[in-house]
Amino acid sequence: MVLGQNKNQLKQHYRFLLEIHRRPLKKKMNPTGIFIDLTKAYDILNHKVLLFKLNSYGIKGVANLWYESYLPHWKQCTEINSVKQGIDVSTTRELKYGVPQGSIRGPLLFSLYINDLPLNIMGSKIVLFTDDTNILVSEANMDNLQYKLNKVMNELQTWFALNSLVVNVDKTLAMSFHTAQNKNHYYHMLYLKVEIFHTTLK
Repeated sequence: MVLGQNKNQLKQHYRFLLEIHRRPLKKKMNPTGIFIDLTKAYDILNHKVLLFKLNSYGIKGVANLWYESYLPHWKQCTEINSVKQGIDVSTTRELKYGVPQGSIRGPLLFSLYINDLPLNIMGSKIVLFTDDTNILVSEANMDNLQYKLNKVMNELQTWFALNSLVVNVDKTLAMSFHTAQNKNHYYHMLYLKVEIFHTTLK
């Protein structure tokens, strides 16, 4: 399972690098990648939003009602195994958000949840894989690039807020790509200040 996921993830990252190489680098379009990591992505999915999206994808009627009954009744507890004191189990609580991990449906439901993200972010190429979101923004003129980056960040902030998702700012970054010949020209791109979720990326 993990091996398969890692292979798929490598394919997605390879696809993203191909997008950079095919056009932006060759045409000196100042390609800049925004790599977003989500905090506890599977644990905080809003069930109402998910059911609405499933309905819009054609999962309606009885099928949608089945998911409505499937999602909210999962329970969770913490178990501590101590050599001296034995096994200690916490109080069981019902999960009001999220989808079950370790199941076939969990990753599928999460993918459907974020599937509409590219439709809401204009002027960029987006590669999605579970809780990793890779975004490519390119522009020949540096001022236009800065404007486009800020616009993309604002659109991302709006979408994540509407969909009740939280960005892991410590693992989220922006990175410029360049050829060895253009290293000096691109170097300052690494220090572009882009505001996202009240944090400055560098």
